[in-house]
This record gives sequence, structure tokens and C-alpha cells, in this order.
Amino acid sequence: MDPQKHPAIPLGRDLYQLGTRKFPVYLSLGEVGMLIEGGTSPTAGLIAAQVASLGIDPQRIRYIALTHTHADHIGAVPRLRQRWLHLQVVAGAKAAAHLNSPKGLEQFLPADRMIQKIFVGTGQMEALLPEMEDYGLRVDRVLAQGDSLDLGRGVVWTAHETPGHSACHMAYHAAGQGVAALGDMTGYFDPDLDLVWPNYFASLGDYVASLLSMAQLPAGMALLSHNGAMSGDMREFLARALRETLVYHHQVCQRLAEGEDQAQLCQHEARRIHAFAPIASPKAIDFLCQCLCRQSRQAAGLEEALELLGASAGLAGPGEAGATAWRAGPRLAAGGR
Repeated sequence: MDPQKHPAIPLGRDLYQLGTRKFPVYLSLGEVGMLIEGGTSPTAGLIAAQVASLGIDPQRIRYIALTHTHADHIGAVPRLRQRWLHLQVVAGAKAAAHLNSPKGLEQFLPADRMIQKIFVGTGQMEALLPEMEDYGLRVDRVLAQGDSLDLGRGVVWTAHETPGHSACHMAYHAAGQGVAALGDMTGYFDPDLDLVWPNYFASLGDYVASLLSMAQLPAGMALLSHNGAMSGDMREFLARALRETLVYHHQVCQRLAEGEDQAQLCQHEARRIHAFAPIASPKAIDFLCQCLCRQSRQAAGLEEALELLGASAGLAGPGEAGATAWRAGPRLAAGGR
């Protein structure tokens, strides 16, 4: 992939967006550097080229901080480790347990192949990448809630456990810079279409709690793991994510309660979502929609409690009114195309 077509994007002092817009990775620099997100396997070479274009010695980049273990967020790790042998992978305990087990690689390989086929199918790469002898999917340093990574020069990233999208999800906050790396904890947001697809695949209750937890932290920039960074008051963005989530959950429960077949609902949703978020195959998105239906079924009847919880934190209004009120308000600016 050509770094001239996908240049590194400066987001602030010593903070860059790398990779592609659909699958970004972030580079934070202090005395040492840290990549946030593990990217995709097709973008590993691009990330290395982008780092070179910035004139940064790869030896300065000490860490790769993972947000979670889905294949589109760890795919570049094996090939970057192959290039840069000194890299340390950091993640939460659940992510470490998964990646350090045989199951981690077993689940990664077919999903990684799917992602490569998407890149080939869209003309972003000519052929699938060769298999590796050692994928090196292991975590070197385990972080718990509140643990910090000090990069020097006042750049300190604190880990925050944010389950819901996945059980292992972790977000990171740099208080001194007013930046939060949110991974996929807010769902998939397309700033051009102004669309949010809630992603509470592992637990709706945890997903909501994670949004409320991160809303307590001050940040003027949110690093998202699809479609780049967002500048503006992060609390507003999290409020919108929460409202959209509650509306989506309510709609799913209502459609199922009215007798709509879950399989047909998910097929319809998969087609709709794939049209604006082609980051996985339609079959994979259908599976994710099944996860959303399952989580909504388990949380059915809790809508009022979830809304009251959000309202008590000043983040959620009553159902549809809350969602439309945000759309009429100030829009956050997308950082990086």
C-alpha cells in the first residue's frame, strides 16, 4: 500500500494517525513511542512506511497497546513484530489470556484471511499475504484498570477497562494531552454519513456502563478504531453513542416482540450495515447482528433502567428524543480522511 495515497496524519503534537481511514492506528510519542491499536495485516507494511516517512526511528516505538482482540485490531501485530523485534504488546488480562492461548490463533487466522480478501477485492492489495511460521500473537505486558504507560515528556496513557463491545475491551486516556483512545467501545461511527452502528456484541449492560465511565474523563479528542479521530467534547460524542445505543436496542426488542423472525432481521441489518461499513464480510456482519439480538433479548425490559442510568449521568434523554436532539446540536469534526 502506497504511503503517498495514505499519508500519516498529524493530529496534534507528537500524535499521528497511521494505517488507513477505515482501519487506523495511532502513534503517540514521548521519549519513547506507542502504537495504539494493532491494525490489520494488509496495513502492516503501510504503517512501517508511514513511520519512515515521518523520519521516526522504529527503535523509538516501544509498545503496541491493544484495545481488544478482534482480528481487525491485532492483524498488523505479527508482521510489525517481524520487522521490529523489540516491540512489546500490551493489553488487558482477558485479551492476554485469549491471545496467549491456542484458541487466539485459531480464531484469528480465518478472520484475518477474510479481511485480506476485502483488501484484495477493493483493489487495495494485489494478492493475499503469505502465511507466517510464527504469528507472535502474545501479550508481553498485562494492564489492569488504572495502570499507566509513561512515554516520557509528560505523555502518560492510563488504561481503562471498557467491556461491552468485547469482554476484553480496553480504552486509554492521556490526561495531559486531553486525548482518549476509545477503540470500538462506542460502536462504528461514519462521520460522512453521520451514522452510528451500536456494537454491544458482548454485553449491553457493560457497554452502557463503559460509556458512562469514560464520560467522566476530560478529552477534546477521541481516537476511534474505524474512520479516524474525532475532535470536540468527547462527552458529547459518548452521549450520542449512548442515545443511539438505547434507541437501537429498543427497536430490536420491539421488532422481535412483534414477531419478526430474528434470522430475517439480521439478514436485513447485515445488508444495510455492509453498505456503509464494509469492514467485514456480509456473513460476519450477520453473525454480529445475531450477537446484538441476543444481547438485546437478555436485556429486554431494562430499557427504562438503562435510560435512567444514562440520564443520572447527564448523558441520555428519553429514547428517540435524545437521539434527534443530538443530531440537531453541534457536530464533532472528523480528524483524518
